[in-house]
Amino acid sequence: MLQNWFILLPELTFATFLPVAWLINHYRETKTAKTFYTLSKFFLLFALLFTIIFYNKSVWPTIWENSRYTTLFKVSVYLVAFVWFYLSSKWFLNKNRSSYVFYNSAIYSLLLFGILLSARNLLVPTICVPLLCILTVVLVMQRWDTEKVYQVVKLYGAFALLSVILLWVGCLILKKDIGNLSYSGIQEFLSQTPSVKISTYIAVTLVLSSLLFMCGAAPFHFWYTEIIGVAILPVCGFITLIPPFVYLSCLISLMTGAFSPLVEDLRPLLLSFAFVSMGFGAISANGQTHIRRLFAYSSVYNFGLMLLGIISFSSISVVGGFVHTIIYVMAMAGIYTSFLGLKSKGEYLCEISSINGLSEVKPYISTATVLFMISLIGVPPLLGFWGRLSLINTLVTEERWLDAGLFFIALIFMTNAFLRVIRSIYFEPLQNSFDRTDKSIYICLFINLVLVLISIFNPAYLLHDAQIVLSGVN
Repeated sequence: MLQNWFILLPELTFATFLPVAWLINHYRETKTAKTFYTLSKFFLLFALLFTIIFYNKSVWPTIWENSRYTTLFKVSVYLVAFVWFYLSSKWFLNKNRSSYVFYNSAIYSLLLFGILLSARNLLVPTICVPLLCILTVVLVMQRWDTEKVYQVVKLYGAFALLSVILLWVGCLILKKDIGNLSYSGIQEFLSQTPSVKISTYIAVTLVLSSLLFMCGAAPFHFWYTEIIGVAILPVCGFITLIPPFVYLSCLISLMTGAFSPLVEDLRPLLLSFAFVSMGFGAISANGQTHIRRLFAYSSVYNFGLMLLGIISFSSISVVGGFVHTIIYVMAMAGIYTSFLGLKSKGEYLCEISSINGLSEVKPYISTATVLFMISLIGVPPLLGFWGRLSLINTLVTEERWLDAGLFFIALIFMTNAFLRVIRSIYFEPLQNSFDRTDKSIYICLFINLVLVLISIFNPAYLLHDAQIVLSGVN
């Protein structure tokens, strides 16, 4: 019994954050945004350490299992969260607002994300997904001063409830048809059944649809793009950078651990989501004047690319999907770091026209932003090229020529959207006076660019161990 408590130390560490933060918030007289960042930093580091130590030990292996695979994704999530927590503290300090609710909600989201990553039974997402939806609402409500926020929260809440109901109904049907909800039990039943019931196909479709809603895949993307348009910058960054690792892992685990006998049958469904996401994301980005919303549609586009790459769920495609996600998160982390440096008279700028002529006064941020956009497009020799190359390699290896053609068409539209931003930065006259940028923003941008350069000259250096772990998934 005592050993089980040690194995649960990562989760217990996160769970302990709430009472400790509550005590500090109520009884400490002098509190700043940095107070709760510092607290969350130590809790996150301890959780990361315990996750690495107990990577191969589980308390309930039939429900929730730790492995090298889950540890790879958890470590990635926690490291990205650590960096974003630091950058978010700068926003709260600049605004002179309490960060108590943000760090509480973010830490508990990480707790649920960690549990979801280790799930080996559909009971886990049926509990975690509704709680994550509630925490998303809490995070978005951090900006309580606009009527638009209430409208977005109501819209998201209604469709999130529908998504949860679909998940629950799908799991109930699977329980009725199969008898249990463990991944191994579902896989064994499907592989031994010569003719799968229509109700089982419907149930699997409902479960996957709920997961794709949480991913922000089109046509479920509206909640994500609307939230990015109204939420505060720390929340936008958290929702953009953390979930991709989690839901990529969940999708891979479900398809390879539970629904693998149905992969070929489910391919048209997943392909439709991939193409719609790519198309909606790339085309809609061209009509945006709000810069964060433009990059939100870029995220929808990139999720479509990721889904397109892993659609066969082979070892090669899974590795390619992970590489694509790493590159996307690194580029978007750089973009959001640049956003933190775009201030005028104390206000963070959101409109594309507001950054006209940025290169004249902030050449370093301008150059970094453009490099990250070029990386997202996939122009060699930048890091994004390796993600696109991995995707193209998967498509060519599997002789999916039509998919490759649609990918290049969507890429043209996405490139045009980014060119509009580059034109504003370099070729439009200066319109705003920009505030002085915190040195920490420059330091974080520099570190990110160094990682990009390392990956350019030796791309296997950062991903060698990841490839070994992921190659054994299927």
